[in-house]
Amino acid sequence: MMRITNRYLANNILYGIQNNIGKLARSQEQIATSKRILRPSDDPNVMGQFMAIKASLSYNLQYDRNLDDALSYLNMNDAAMDTIGEVLSQAGELITQAAHDTYSPSDRAAIAEQIDKMIDQVVDLGNATVGGKYIYGGTKNSKPPFTREGDAIFYHGDTNGVYREVLTGTPYRIDAPGVTTGVQVAAINDAAKGMEPLPQVTQRPTDREGVGIIKLGYDGGTINVIGQTNLNGSYKGSLVGGHSFGPDDDSDSGGFVFEVTDGDLKGLKIEFSSNMEDGAEYSFTIDNRLGVFGNADLDNSVVYDPDASPKDDVDKGIFDALFTLRDRLNNNDTAGLQESITELQEKIDQLLQHRVQVGARTRHFESIKMQLLDQEVKLTESLDKIEGADMARLSIEVSQQSLTYMASLAIGAQILQTSLLDFLR
Repeated sequence: MMRITNRYLANNILYGIQNNIGKLARSQEQIATSKRILRPSDDPNVMGQFMAIKASLSYNLQYDRNLDDALSYLNMNDAAMDTIGEVLSQAGELITQAAHDTYSPSDRAAIAEQIDKMIDQVVDLGNATVGGKYIYGGTKNSKPPFTREGDAIFYHGDTNGVYREVLTGTPYRIDAPGVTTGVQVAAINDAAKGMEPLPQVTQRPTDREGVGIIKLGYDGGTINVIGQTNLNGSYKGSLVGGHSFGPDDDSDSGGFVFEVTDGDLKGLKIEFSSNMEDGAEYSFTIDNRLGVFGNADLDNSVVYDPDASPKDDVDKGIFDALFTLRDRLNNNDTAGLQESITELQEKIDQLLQHRVQVGARTRHFESIKMQLLDQEVKLTESLDKIEGADMARLSIEVSQQSLTYMASLAIGAQILQTSLLDFLR
């Protein structure tokens, strides 16, 4: 028969007490956190689903932050364009007054001074910021995008769009373009990426509605169309003369010139370097629609320069219309004021197009935000079903475990009260 020693008895009692207090502590922790699962080992079978839901909630939280940032950009864009529209409307009212026969040359000169101050106001609106970032500067934030030097307007930003990812793998542009250049050139493959410089667009299409993407490739001394998107035009004479240009030709670089002679992009002329590599492919995104403030020549950062050669109609923006109006008022050109009324209305219409795009994107993002909110509610409910504790059942368990713990303490106190005197009797 096994002999039960006092030490054995004491160890078992202590083990039981520790076990009971451990169960009680765990139940109390579950009640305090309202969670059934406190660590992965509590229920390994559901941890895969549990971690997936937690990851989705974490991603949605970041997307929600991106949406808030995007909506700030869009709302500031809308506010700035709203004020610009009011400025143009005020300028239109002043033209109507100035065109009246009762106005003298000095009266029109006084209105010209008001128009000049409106130009400064438009420059300030072009330098609007949100969160320390210029909303019309593209991805450049080192300095204000627009500056005025005398009667010239310069642009110091770039034409890169600002994007935010608001759903998995779907970044959207959140800014309205401050200025545009009419075309964006990109190297498609490695053969093109290793070549410098990129092809240059020396002449843009004359049709403002000519919009789309054209892809060109160089192969054995010829430039060929290898793809086109959203374009209805046809292409003829893809390589002017079919040869490398020499000293007697018009090409400054001695390279190749691709010219579109028919179709939507008629008039487009692109100049390629003479050291082209076979297989090089490029894409040219053509979009003659003006930015909020018009078109810019990024080579010299000019948006408006009165000393430059006359621009095509496709290039004229807000500053062109306002400066032209001011000069007509100063020159007492009453006939030209009627043209300014039409030009200002065109700029208001262009501005409205950008506001419509911003408004549509804002509505889109607000819809996504509501969708993410619904997802968060449903995912949280699913997560609560997995890790949520049954508070009623836990309350009963805590009472039972507390009673068991107190009983084990009482029994242990009775059994372990044996002293040396008990052995000396």
